[in-house]
Amino acid sequence: MLTPEDTLRLNVLISTCVAIRIDVYKLVVVGLTKDKKEQTITLNPTTDSSKYIQAVQKLLVNQVLGSMGGYPSYLKRWSRMGQVSSSNLTSLLKIGNIEAVVAVSNSQNLNDEVLDLVWWCATNTDQQAEIGRFLLTRDFVVEHLVGKQIASYLLEFLPFTDDTTQLIDTTNLVLQGDLISHEAKDKLWKQGQRKTAFLVGFIERMKNNLPNLDGTVAFNLDIKELECVNSEQGQILLKTIAHILKKINQEHVLYRTLEVLGTYLSHPMIQPSAQIDQLQSQAQTVLEQLGLNDEKIKARLLLAGVSEQLAVSTISAHSLAGSAIRKKLSDVLTPIQAALKLLTTP
Repeated sequence: MLTPEDTLRLNVLISTCVAIRIDVYKLVVVGLTKDKKEQTITLNPTTDSSKYIQAVQKLLVNQVLGSMGGYPSYLKRWSRMGQVSSSNLTSLLKIGNIEAVVAVSNSQNLNDEVLDLVWWCATNTDQQAEIGRFLLTRDFVVEHLVGKQIASYLLEFLPFTDDTTQLIDTTNLVLQGDLISHEAKDKLWKQGQRKTAFLVGFIERMKNNLPNLDGTVAFNLDIKELECVNSEQGQILLKTIAHILKKINQEHVLYRTLEVLGTYLSHPMIQPSAQIDQLQSQAQTVLEQLGLNDEKIKARLLLAGVSEQLAVSTISAHSLAGSAIRKKLSDVLTPIQAALKLLTTP
């Protein structure tokens, strides 16, 4: 049961603000007015604080959406599916529920007008990084001033992220356009030499514009089948992938690295396979069909067929993690690494 004073102040907040967020740790409710000024209410719980917060959210939902009992259950299911109508967007940002903010951030109807409010609502919440990643998947957000604010936050948040997929995704997203400075990109690249999940984000997002901090040069070999390999960027990419595979200890790093490698070196006569020996045989067959006899071209053809298929079933069947991935998949990784070494040797 809310105190009469809190009830009154919350109703005033609803009528004067365009967005509302709740800090469940500090027990405050903050509203944002149309002219971007914040109004803060310090709650005075008369019962357990978590139950009091629920009562606050219930009042907000009832007053804003006319829905008794709390956040509509169907929106919980739709939060991450982008199925929230444009008419609901602004209202959902006034009910103090972070799931509603997630729903808006992932809505296909998100626009410039609502973007500022979404990021404001996400601030200082446990889901701020998740919401930031959702937002940076939208092209218009990347071009917006808020996009740089989000990228700056995600970059600062990276050291506190343990989930490998989130590390890769975050790196991938902040590397878009001019979201972060060249200096920040170079620093992240250097950090990736130790934490290779960062490098996966680089090779996914910037495979034709990777940093060249060690003086890598193109090979002067005029061979059509090796053009993509012999360029400066091709050499940086292959060296980076070799470095990632040498230190591989996480399944998603491996899956996504193999996908980048196979996609970059794809060849119209090569098909992916889940068996490395089939890829080796295919490379030899295609080499002969092309009327060529060059070990580097054969290596390129081998790598053109790699994908996550080579590793998924083995890792899943044996629940592999850490160095066990390298050991169990040595028959797959060894020929791939040998091909990479051959292609990066003058």
